[in-house]
Amino acid sequence: MGKILISVVIPAYNEEKLIGTCLSSLKNQDFSKENYEVIVVDNGSTDNTVKIVKHFGNHSGNIRLVSQPRKGLSRAINRGFNESKGKIVAVTNADTVVLPSWVSNIYKAFTKNHDVVAVSGRVVMFPRNLIPGLAEVFMNYIGGIILKDIMGPNFAIRKDIYYKIGGLNENIDFNCETELFLRLKREGRILFLWDNPVITSSRHFAGIEGTKYCVRGAISSMSLLFFKKPVFVNMVDVR
Repeated sequence: MGKILISVVIPAYNEEKLIGTCLSSLKNQDFSKENYEVIVVDNGSTDNTVKIVKHFGNHSGNIRLVSQPRKGLSRAINRGFNESKGKIVAVTNADTVVLPSWVSNIYKAFTKNHDVVAVSGRVVMFPRNLIPGLAEVFMNYIGGIILKDIMGPNFAIRKDIYYKIGGLNENIDFNCETELFLRLKREGRILFLWDNPVITSSRHFAGIEGTKYCVRGAISSMSLLFFKKPVFVNMVDVR
């Protein structure tokens, strides 16, 4: 077995419809399978999520399942970091598909830039209509390019730095990555890789509830960035 250079953490709660596609994309990376691992953190799923992940794990030596029964996005991601073997840990969502070069592009960004503490990248919504399109512009142009914030479905951090700043705040789930970013940016440079996108489900932004979700996200992000306090802390389950 080769040395694990990078770990990928995926928090998952009742993701039976989409997690198979996500894991397929991570299984087919151009990075050596001996040098990266995929850790799915089951966050109390009651559907077939666990069964699907175990199936992938049985057919791929670098995909494994761990459990975090107590619900919470930040809690699940922290558990994934604790289980990881790589010095670099990437995070994506269970409803997200990554390109074949996603892992290798992240690894190259860290190895070529020793002052970089974190890497993020573009998020592409699918399907994309008005509200998801606006959310995509806000995240990529304002959050990513201008502010250098880290995108929830597409970021990676040096693990020693993650632990140095205390990891994710488990009292915050909604926009927990932005709260982490505020502490992270004091430690070094954050790169935003436009050419290393992920494709993520726009289900959170569908219909009236999706519009509310988008507004909540924008308000909470701005509050964190300018006042260092979140307005909303809890995620809304969307399936």
